[in-house]
Amino acid sequence: MKGISPRFSAPLDVPRPRGGRLIEGFSPKLGRLVRLFDHAVVAQWIALEADPSVMTFCERPARVDDKSDSRVIDFWVQRGDRQEMLLLHDSQAVTNISGNLVHDIPLRVVPPGELAADAVWVANWQRMLPVITASRCRLRDELVPSVVKLVTGPMPLSRIEREFAGSDIAVVRGAIFEAVRTGRLGASALRTQPLSLHVMLEPGP
Repeated sequence: MKGISPRFSAPLDVPRPRGGRLIEGFSPKLGRLVRLFDHAVVAQWIALEADPSVMTFCERPARVDDKSDSRVIDFWVQRGDRQEMLLLHDSQAVTNISGNLVHDIPLRVVPPGELAADAVWVANWQRMLPVITASRCRLRDELVPSVVKLVTGPMPLSRIEREFAGSDIAVVRGAIFEAVRTGRLGASALRTQPLSLHVMLEPGP
């Protein structure tokens, strides 16, 4: 987020929907706590955190229109100079608003199948984000670059960790995951197989 002035930086102050759950998590990308009310929205949040092309985002940035009781947009997202509003919904009655502009930003309705297709990826990152959060205050400045420099070709997670055996393994793993989160390492295997010591990482693009 360095150098970015987000158009939306704080969520709307709206009450939790009746029957909705309160789910909290720390966002490494935003550097703050996010509070969400639905498991599908949580999955979308994790997908945004794990996408290196997403520079910043904001949950519940605005409503679909000016009416005080209208549907709240789930996320505003900025990728480079491109912005979009995301609305998660499985109702056919709502999908026809996809493409509309909200605050002059295109609105995209995310179908359930899109998140379902990313279920393994999201489940892996649900395990990886807490590791990044727990280790972020203990990361040495040179550790992530050292991890990136080591991975010159496909390499299992276990080997990377062995190369830094003299360091705290939790911090090393946090550095590895942070390198993947920011796109400095690739981890295409995480889209199809559960996280394990055997998962292969590769140099970033």
